[in-house]
Amino acid sequence: MTGSDPTHETDTDTFGGRPTEAGAPTETTFGHLTVLEDVSHEQVPEVEEDAYFHRPATSDHTDVDIVTRALEASMNVVLKGPPGVGKSFLARYLCARTNRPLYRITLSETTYREDLLGHMHLVTAPGGESVTEWVDGPLTRAVREGGVLLLDEINAADANTVAALNAVMESHRTRSLTIPQTGETIIPHEEFRVVATANPGYQGTYELNAAFEDRFRHVELDYLPAELEVDLVFRRSDLSREREPDVERLVAFAGRLREAYLDGELSTPITTRELVRIATFMEDGFMDLVTATRSELLARVHAHDESLVETLIDKQL
Repeated sequence: MTGSDPTHETDTDTFGGRPTEAGAPTETTFGHLTVLEDVSHEQVPEVEEDAYFHRPATSDHTDVDIVTRALEASMNVVLKGPPGVGKSFLARYLCARTNRPLYRITLSETTYREDLLGHMHLVTAPGGESVTEWVDGPLTRAVREGGVLLLDEINAADANTVAALNAVMESHRTRSLTIPQTGETIIPHEEFRVVATANPGYQGTYELNAAFEDRFRHVELDYLPAELEVDLVFRRSDLSREREPDVERLVAFAGRLREAYLDGELSTPITTRELVRIATFMEDGFMDLVTATRSELLARVHAHDESLVETLIDKQL
């Protein structure tokens, strides 16, 4: 039995087919990560080259520097931070830039091992009889093909599901994956990696045990610096640059709401995507700043957040 519709960025009907391996390593790197040969693998994401803003992280290094360095060193990575900072998008972006197949699953209490590993599937044989065959899940396919397994909300899964990952995330020389239903043991492809995302300390999440956490290189992500977020809003909307003072006010206002969220005053996070939608409704004078903000946020925040958000809009915008 499998869980209730976990999110996969794959067509599960193709899992049973012959896997296509990731391309061979080239002499080119992106950040610190080797670019693989482009073999037109169907699971390599399509993301524009300038779609992700590299943000300052440690010393003179960016988040992209740190994550690509870890992946190149055969480490698995967990990206931590509040919702809407681009954790999953960073994984997609790096896979797109380096031609790596990406298999994504969003974890929850109703995600089971079978959702990761795969399942037996009833099919009709050429002779007309019904037979069962094994269908690879996203973990198994990434292991076979040298892909990246993206585990969204790793700390929302229960311990039994997470335990399915223990052996495959051992050190590079000793890792393996065994499929109990078939008895097959797979030695992971050289390029196989795990990237996870986590929203630490938020409702509906669990503490990961220390042994499992130790299998990851931890990277903290935060919202973009204000000047970069302003630039991003203009890049992703058709709003005239003449409205820059309004967008600067909007980004500063979002910063205040994010502080309220982190302090527990609000239960709804405010993301850059919402700021872009607000800017879109400001295009061509369709709405002013306050009206567009009110229209977007009051319709989306939780009911018990509406009063505070409305008050802050009135006071700060």
